[in-house]
Amino acid sequence: MARVPLPTREEFPEEHRATYDRMQRERGNPTPHVFLALANMPNLMDSLLSFTKEMRHGSVMDQHHRELGIMMTARAANSRYEFDHHWNHAIRAGVTREQLLALDDHATSPLFSDRERAVCAYAAEATRQIEVSDATWSALIAAFPLREAMDLVMAVAWYNAVARINGPLKVENEDWFRTI
Repeated sequence: MARVPLPTREEFPEEHRATYDRMQRERGNPTPHVFLALANMPNLMDSLLSFTKEMRHGSVMDQHHRELGIMMTARAANSRYEFDHHWNHAIRAGVTREQLLALDDHATSPLFSDRERAVCAYAAEATRQIEVSDATWSALIAAFPLREAMDLVMAVAWYNAVARINGPLKVENEDWFRTI
């Protein structure tokens, strides 16, 4: 059970109801628990929704590599909620179930291409150690143009933040959530 309330529209401050409505339009109704938990800071929700929308729709990195990076971040951060929620996105983006189950072995597994290894290595290292080695950065930049690499940098940073929000707040999967 979450450590913070997951507010309904009626419980949301009147002056921020338009933002709550936007949250439901953009993130779905029922709304994922992570957004409801963050709604306990109603003054930040509008900006947060704009940021997350741009993160999703403004990225130039292909969805396959972006979702693979998010899944590696979730795995390295031990974030069950994040891993579960992005499982479906990753599968739809072409990441295989076998790859998702072999993330810890990405460096040696034949299931991963060199580009996928660069993504996984960056996400794992940035999550576990914060800084990344020159070799890891060089592999990422060799595999992707700078703008795409920066999309991954921001995605990994954001999903590390999400993991560090969900963990302490004990945000759990929704009753309606299912993996494919």
